[in-house]
Amino acid sequence: MNAADASPSPAVAPTPPLPIYLDNGGTTALDPEVHAGLCARLALPLGNPNAAHGAGRAAREMLETARSDLATLLGGKPEEVVFTSGGTESITLALLGCTPVRAGRVALSAVEHSATRTAAERLAAQGMVVDVVPVTPTGRVTPEALAATLRPDTRIVSLMLAQNEIGTISDLASLIPVARRLSPRARIVVDAVQGFTKVPVRLAALGADCVAITAHKLHGPVGIGALWTRVPLTPLFKGGGQERGLRGGTQPAVLAWAFAEAARRAFADVDASARMAALRNRLIEEVRCHLPDATLTGEPPGPTRLPNNAHFCIPGLPSEPLINALAAAGVAASAGAACSTGKARISPTLQALGRRAEDGAFVRLTVGRFTTEACVVEGAARLAACVEPLRRAYAGR
Repeated sequence: MNAADASPSPAVAPTPPLPIYLDNGGTTALDPEVHAGLCARLALPLGNPNAAHGAGRAAREMLETARSDLATLLGGKPEEVVFTSGGTESITLALLGCTPVRAGRVALSAVEHSATRTAAERLAAQGMVVDVVPVTPTGRVTPEALAATLRPDTRIVSLMLAQNEIGTISDLASLIPVARRLSPRARIVVDAVQGFTKVPVRLAALGADCVAITAHKLHGPVGIGALWTRVPLTPLFKGGGQERGLRGGTQPAVLAWAFAEAARRAFADVDASARMAALRNRLIEEVRCHLPDATLTGEPPGPTRLPNNAHFCIPGLPSEPLINALAAAGVAASAGAACSTGKARISPTLQALGRRAEDGAFVRLTVGRFTTEACVVEGAARLAACVEPLRRAYAGR
């Protein structure tokens, strides 16, 4: 047989790159132990937690144990914990349920999550005046800026424990007393979705009225969150009276267990924050080694920044092509908050910091409790490999 008669070799598809997950600020993978426990409990003959039979009582016991465990971690009481579908619902319930009379003012920082901004827009449509508290170039609310914004008729003050996009941690211990002094009738709502388990603070002891948390930011499942509240609220919708009448519908007892167990394991892993901070710092070093002109957005690494967050500005190209190139290279990252992706060329948070789309590409890289050093080293190398051809492509535009 000569060469002409030989059959052509079948085309071999290129091997896709091994995935590198650096979007733990968006959502986290399930803790393996939580995953195993979740699967085991889903196989149990559980009933409706509000039923009187044995399967219902088993579900009720699981639900209430989870509620008690979360209350302990928050530093509150079980009856103060309301289960929700996640952080957005918790924030919305806290803000829209705070006051049945739509009068007065609501104050929120310029770097709040889109859930808070959207709820504030609804309050404005119902007659409240929205006041925005400016932030420093690193995203911090100062007591002076908050004091200058608050009024005696401010009825709601919304603050973040930690900013979801750039990782800046708020000094709530200095901010909440200012709100209490200048707006004594205000309800204080804290978005602790990103900071819960990562910022060492007993949230119920801060002096807030409502605190929103969720499971999927701490290696728990998607679809379950909670609102700690020590004040009466108006429900967003009427239902069967579950969750103290604040959230009708059959409660997901197994998800509640998984939430509480993920939070318990996160707190029990006492070295987690230090490990994540070390990995985050190595990631920053690697990115700067490959891309010396990349700059960190927000607070410097340390006690005022989330230990898992690195947010960069990389000049010479826009954000969207870089995020798409990273996805093609097997790197999970984001340009900012997942809830805002695709809605604007630059997020409201970055605008509040005085940043512009023309500054370059903005990319958030976030590690988790199970991220490895090899992951951050390879992730930084792939980031650099994506940046250079894009810079050449955009250089002449």
